[in-house]
Amino acid sequence: MAQPATKPARPTARIVHNLPAERDSFIGRQHELAKVARLLRKHRLLTVMGSAGAGKTRLAIAAAGRVERADTDRVLLVELGSVTDEQLLVQTVAAAAGLNEHSDEPILETVVATLKTMRVLVVLDNCEHLLEACAKLADTVLSRCPDMRILATSREALRITGEVTVRLDGLAVPDTGRDVSVNSLRRYDSIRLFVDRAKEILPDFRLPPAEIHAVGALCTRLDGIPLAIELAARWVPVLTVGEICARLDSRFDLLVLGGRATPNRQRSLREAIDWSYHLLAPSEQRVLRRLSVFVGAFDLDAANAVCAADGLDPVTTLDMLSRLRAKSLLTPVGTTTDFRLLESIRLYARQRLAEAGEEDSTFEALTSWLAGLAEPFVTAPLAVPRNIRVQAAEQAGSLRIACDWTSTRHDDRHVLLATALSIADANQGFLADARKVLHDALSQPQGSPRDRCAAIDRAGWYAGFQGDFTEGVHAAEEALAIARELDDPALITNCLRTLACVQQMAGDFEPALANRTECVRMVRELGDPMATATCLVHLAWSLSLLGDQERARVLAEESLAACREHRAVSRAAEALNVLGGIAIADDRLDEAENRFREVLHTDAKYPHNRPTAIEGLAIVAARRGQQKRALRLYHEAQPMRRATGLVGDPHWLRKVTDALALST
Repeated sequence: MAQPATKPARPTARIVHNLPAERDSFIGRQHELAKVARLLRKHRLLTVMGSAGAGKTRLAIAAAGRVERADTDRVLLVELGSVTDEQLLVQTVAAAAGLNEHSDEPILETVVATLKTMRVLVVLDNCEHLLEACAKLADTVLSRCPDMRILATSREALRITGEVTVRLDGLAVPDTGRDVSVNSLRRYDSIRLFVDRAKEILPDFRLPPAEIHAVGALCTRLDGIPLAIELAARWVPVLTVGEICARLDSRFDLLVLGGRATPNRQRSLREAIDWSYHLLAPSEQRVLRRLSVFVGAFDLDAANAVCAADGLDPVTTLDMLSRLRAKSLLTPVGTTTDFRLLESIRLYARQRLAEAGEEDSTFEALTSWLAGLAEPFVTAPLAVPRNIRVQAAEQAGSLRIACDWTSTRHDDRHVLLATALSIADANQGFLADARKVLHDALSQPQGSPRDRCAAIDRAGWYAGFQGDFTEGVHAAEEALAIARELDDPALITNCLRTLACVQQMAGDFEPALANRTECVRMVRELGDPMATATCLVHLAWSLSLLGDQERARVLAEESLAACREHRAVSRAAEALNVLGGIAIADDRLDEAENRFREVLHTDAKYPHNRPTAIEGLAIVAARRGQQKRALRLYHEAQPMRRATGLVGDPHWLRKVTDALALST
């Protein structure tokens, strides 16, 4: 549970300090404050790092205000934001300490002579534009003043001996993809900050429950960055939260209401990011601009693809990524080697890309790379490697942008990209979005026959799984005709699979069985183990529905073994569900339960198999006379099924409802 907002404790009267008095509440950051306090007791140089507007200064002042008399006698805040000449750094420190320069002694010696007699904590605030001078000064005074500690804030580390760093990210934000209760949302520090700052502007402000999800979405789109949230909150006298959120695509025009006495870099979101951007070398600025075409995470291969258009080799690109990461402009994604740009930084860099006239070359590089990524969805649709499917899902945002770009240019690669985007959408459960993407792409004339065949086939698949069987069969038959004309075995088998699936869901069992039998024959000849595994499990389900449980079990077990060998988790889960259904048909309830439970334990990434597994457990419970459990499981599965957009196999759903009817 989030800690209640508390004011930083004032240093005791015996600690001399020049910290500013608080004028508004300090929200959250309790974990970070505790971490800084712990590290300051062990280390003499601690640098708080973070992106523009992350609240580094505020955290450092709050942490300095909590130091104890046992640890220090004096706290000295040195504000460097307005210092533009590194020659004035030492004079700024002396002025903060109340020291005067002596004509017969260098000012650095005066500072050292004074501070070496004290137990002092010096807060060097905003070091990034004076980085080398700050590093040199810190190295000197820490070496000569044994009881001194330094707490620095910077968008980049000082990189001297003895330095430890704390990286400051945005405040916690809700996951907009999950259904979070109103009470849970109110505990998020980002939302609490918005409400608190809104009340400063509008004392009677109250956040109604109906708008709290909008605040959550707003804070998430702003990546929890405190400065951006505070600037957004200033609009509550004239805009609803929903209206503020709707204007975030133009956030640099919106978030510009900083106070008159506020430092320039904090008066608007644009100026805050400007400050970081202008500290970059020209080569770093170019790379940052090019990376702005990625929406969401990207890896080194993706970065190489768009930076190669600027003449950068992979080694140089890696070096640039490292530099931008060190300067708090790139954010690592979890424990992976992927990165992302915070959305505000990405939009800023995207504007800079347009201003530099580099859009066409960068988008061409992005499109070429994404087209290569999407190619297996056409050339080997039944056996796309798992890493390609995962990477395509991660690049859904970038695929969407590339689709828009190729559409306006009537680029033949548009249909190929739309197919990959539709698969990424469908794998996340957004079948309606997937169908729209393909409908829009196929309404235009561009695209090779092969690419259009794959797109039409996917459109038929999605239509069938949303219950539009007539449309699904028509599209699948059209795609199969094109594939046969192209004489492309991979496309033919994929189109046969789609046609058979839709036919079976529509109740045409015999044609479905014939097409699935042909599909298995063809993929065995092709020698593709994953394509074979996919077609085998579908044929097994057809045989099971027609009563041939023994042959169905043999084929499904063969499919499962291949999926496990190739670590195809989602396809293995499909085979397990079929084996569970076969076990139910044979009244082997313990085996069925084990199969369905294994699905729930292993297939968490893709949502499509989970509802079927839970419904299977409901059938098992009903067969055992556990009526309440059966109904509870059934009702647990239905929201998942609705979330995926899948209607589901009607014959399986009939088995579920029949079993539940027997249990009531």
